[in-house]
Amino acid sequence: MHILTVQRNLGASRSYGWPKTLRLPPRPPKLVYLDLNHWVALAKAMAGHREGVAYAEVLAGCLAALESGEAVFPISDSIYFEISKIRSYRQRRDLREVIETLSRFMVVTSRSVVSSHELETLLDRMVGPNPKPVNRMDYVDWGVARALGMVGGFKVRSSIGEDLTTQVREAFPDGPVAFDLRLAEAELELNRRVLEGPAPNKESDLRELGWDPRGQFEVAERRAVQEIEQVGRFDQDPRWRHGRIRDVVAAREVFIEINDGLSRGLSERGATLEAIFPRRGDTQRAFDSVPSFDVSVTLKTEYHRNPLHRWTPNDIHDIDAMGSTLPYCDIVVTDKAVASHVTRTHLAERLDTIILWRLADLLQQF
Repeated sequence: MHILTVQRNLGASRSYGWPKTLRLPPRPPKLVYLDLNHWVALAKAMAGHREGVAYAEVLAGCLAALESGEAVFPISDSIYFEISKIRSYRQRRDLREVIETLSRFMVVTSRSVVSSHELETLLDRMVGPNPKPVNRMDYVDWGVARALGMVGGFKVRSSIGEDLTTQVREAFPDGPVAFDLRLAEAELELNRRVLEGPAPNKESDLRELGWDPRGQFEVAERRAVQEIEQVGRFDQDPRWRHGRIRDVVAAREVFIEINDGLSRGLSERGATLEAIFPRRGDTQRAFDSVPSFDVSVTLKTEYHRNPLHRWTPNDIHDIDAMGSTLPYCDIVVTDKAVASHVTRTHLAERLDTIILWRLADLLQQF
């Protein structure tokens, strides 16, 4: 049975290829994704900040929905990256407290992982099954490692890398249950520290050990520069903005964002892109059936239609977050500009997802 069709009316107005290897949780509860600016508002409410008074009712409503099993509030890798840029330790700590309380460190997997499962589904349909099929995995899981597309979990290893976890667990002085509890506490503390970052008196020591919170943001900066360079090319011939702009954006998306996974999947099947898509129109329809690809290309196309749009790393994080959440979550609460693009392009409609930009409107969904 197709995993997703029994849970939501996904892709009601477009023929999307939903990955069978990406397991969605049953509904209810609803999957509700909040952008960082809304987490900031809720953090102010929880901390008793005067600017948080307006959001106290929303926070209470979200907590009630969580406790009743009506909703879960997973975060994404973009949330981790954006919080790491915040210089104020107090603000990071307040964000960690509300995120831990409301999300309980439940996460959605990264867009790159989502995309890899979607591409495998596309190639399975167009070429045939992969002799090295991808492992089935959960779309919603627990902890920062899963948000980044990694396995996560602590292991006890020998000096040569041998896994000794089972032996150490059985020999633990207080017993295996106590060992499991100690490991769980360590994982929980790791997740807290990743979000919260170091206290001011510890930051310099960590930097000497190589800690650098800007690493992933610099990747987003480079990707933003690529879009800025494309703005220049469109400026040289503005007719593209009124013509086949989506074709250009889609071609760049294939080359820049998914080429590695696509090439690997084709190679493993002994196929080439030219052989399975001899006509240009076939290629466009096929990739438009990939949910996260459609989201990313649609939003980037909208941004590029406006020659005055100034690309920033935050745009990249926003688009990545939308790519991994709009197709698979029930409700996405983002900022006004992104919500406007999603609504105007009918992305929310064809993905059967509720898009909001006012946090207070969320209460009407529970």
